[in-house]
Amino acid sequence: MKRAFIIFLALFSSISMAETKLSVDVSIDKLTFQKPSKGVGKAGVLVFKSANVNNNGIVLNINNVNNYFDSQIFVRPTFLGFTTQFGSYGFALESNSALNTINQTELKNSKLILDDNQLNLSGEFFSFINPDSNVKLKTFRLYCQSATAAENNANTTTPTSDMIASCFNFLTLNGNYAPNNEAAALEYEGIDKGEKTFLQAQVKSFDLRKTQLSANLISAKSVSNNSYFINATNVNLNCAKDEDLKSLDFNKLKKTCLNRLKIAPLKASIVDKVSKSNFNLDIKDITVKDKLAYFALNNGALSDSTSTTYINNLLINCKKEVDTDLLDVFQVLRDCISYSRISIAEVKSTKPDQKDSSIQNIALSSSNGAMLAQAEAKLLGLKARISIYGTLALNEANKQISITVTDTKLPLGLNSVKLLMYFLKKNLISKDISIINNVITIQL
Repeated sequence: MKRAFIIFLALFSSISMAETKLSVDVSIDKLTFQKPSKGVGKAGVLVFKSANVNNNGIVLNINNVNNYFDSQIFVRPTFLGFTTQFGSYGFALESNSALNTINQTELKNSKLILDDNQLNLSGEFFSFINPDSNVKLKTFRLYCQSATAAENNANTTTPTSDMIASCFNFLTLNGNYAPNNEAAALEYEGIDKGEKTFLQAQVKSFDLRKTQLSANLISAKSVSNNSYFINATNVNLNCAKDEDLKSLDFNKLKKTCLNRLKIAPLKASIVDKVSKSNFNLDIKDITVKDKLAYFALNNGALSDSTSTTYINNLLINCKKEVDTDLLDVFQVLRDCISYSRISIAEVKSTKPDQKDSSIQNIALSSSNGAMLAQAEAKLLGLKARISIYGTLALNEANKQISITVTDTKLPLGLNSVKLLMYFLKKNLISKDISIINNVITIQL
């Protein structure tokens, strides 16, 4: 056993050499790593069942019988070491090693295969924690392939030290941890612009390629600052990816994705804990391309404690600036006020103590704040098409949109802003809409 251990040390001692060809196949019971506060000292433990290491043609197979090789991990900025009951061994790290970017990580019941062409990690549990983000995976398989091998479909080699960067050009995440395991469980917590974000998903597949990101999620739940809760099912997403991405930069990944995006039909529910409202959506399509955002809704229902508003067949075409975050409602509204085209088959509101109201065939256009809205509604006992002219303004500080009505076209040739306001007060029964003189204020 001691002789085998000496060979094991010799193998790892040469890992940092430039021309090293290394392959590792290891079954891990438990790996915990926590970076010491000063970057030097004890950093965790490694417990494994077996390891197959091929280092420049020198092959070593180890079965960790009786846990002889259970190890205490220790680190320095340019060194990773292991201490066992037989002694210590380790190898040098480059100063820019990916290990130095990790604050905390953990693996349970996992298998790792690493060579010049692939990184293949599957397991029961994996966590990766940094100061501004926390990722957890359960029952997962994560597969990366070197970009050269992926493009040429050949056994061309890439230095193992570059494999992490290669993951950002060819990565697949799914639930192939065990037979009949349909999905990987993903949890993400992060801080973006001072706001906390939480994402939980059942991932059927998630793929990064050179210029593309795609995902098939059985379910997804997102929480923003403990205020907005979004639940979605059957999410199929495809979007652009920066081909120069070399590290886990969530903001860069999100920005590129949200500028060329396609999401297939899905159902979603948005809960606003602050206003105590709930928005259930049957979404037909979301597409972003060429600085335009398209949104098609089959139907939706916005409910609060006093009323419910139903929307059928909504189509939105809005301007989308490159820097606009589609997950920030005020940035989206700012763009839409600058340019938008909206059509809705019907908006219907219900309230227990009032008669239902319905407005149909709505068309709205906005250009630099100037607005034209047309709709079919019942006015003066007649069902007719009315036109509303005015301006739109967004008050981000008070979370409001204001519509100032300047002119109208009503049935029987009438042009009365006052009559329109009277009609709207009777029919717009949401507690989030107020009407004073010729100004309609919508609380967001």
